[in-house]
Amino acid sequence: MTSNPAAQEAGWAPARVSPDHLRALTTLGDRSVLIADRSGALTVVTPDQAAAACLAGTARLLATRADLLDAGLRESATAGRMVGPVVEVCELEASALNTVERSAA
Repeated sequence: MTSNPAAQEAGWAPARVSPDHLRALTTLGDRSVLIADRSGALTVVTPDQAAAACLAGTARLLATRADLLDAGLRESATAGRMVGPVVEVCELEASALNTVERSAA
């Protein structure tokens, strides 16, 4: 889980992360990250797009594929996606992100 110091600043609405948002990061191929804009809307984008939006102050980083790997998933080229306890990891990570988002609001 990525911390969100930007969410503590005035003008940032809390995002509501679902396990499905995090499952979008589990496919292999293009690298992807989950970001939230000031209104709390979530988008899966490339790391370059995320960096540009975060540096411009229009988005904040919520989660990366590395967060899911750290939480216990592993990459499988054969399966073409991350494998392991995907449902459990995505649910736990979503819950943790939502706790951070609520506490920062």
